[in-house]
Amino acid sequence: MLVRCLMMVMLFILTCSTPLHAEPQPNDREALAGLTNAKVIFDVRVADLEKLVFNLKLFNETLEGIAAQGVKPEMVVVFRGPVVKILNATALDEEALSLLRVLKKKGVQFEACAVAMRILKADQAGLIPEVKLVANVFNSLIGYQNKGYAMIAIN
Repeated sequence: MLVRCLMMVMLFILTCSTPLHAEPQPNDREALAGLTNAKVIFDVRVADLEKLVFNLKLFNETLEGIAAQGVKPEMVVVFRGPVVKILNATALDEEALSLLRVLKKKGVQFEACAVAMRILKADQAGLIPEVKLVANVFNSLIGYQNKGYAMIAIN
């Protein structure tokens, strides 16, 4: 009788408790289904270092997330507007420089707009080596989008 009572209590606990298995991890399989590679160009116009660092971390997470799901990411990051003023070694902190270097090693291409640098009187000679100076980022955005890159604006 005691065994039967204990079994009933155990059965009650097991049926009323939360499932013992872990919840499935979210994924992007539906969106990435059928892709072997994914091309993206980020149009970055943030004005301060904190926002830049946040977005660089997000780019890295995006890159790793796409790759982890069996899709080869092809990523370009273009800088225009006020952000060009902080793309030098004196304005960037160690965290930002480290993130840029890590992403560059993973194959991310970085471009800075010479037009924005000229208009905002940013020091082109002080541009960090991880970032390539291009004549006009609008041309980059036009070219990469016509080559199948999805454009995402980062304000």
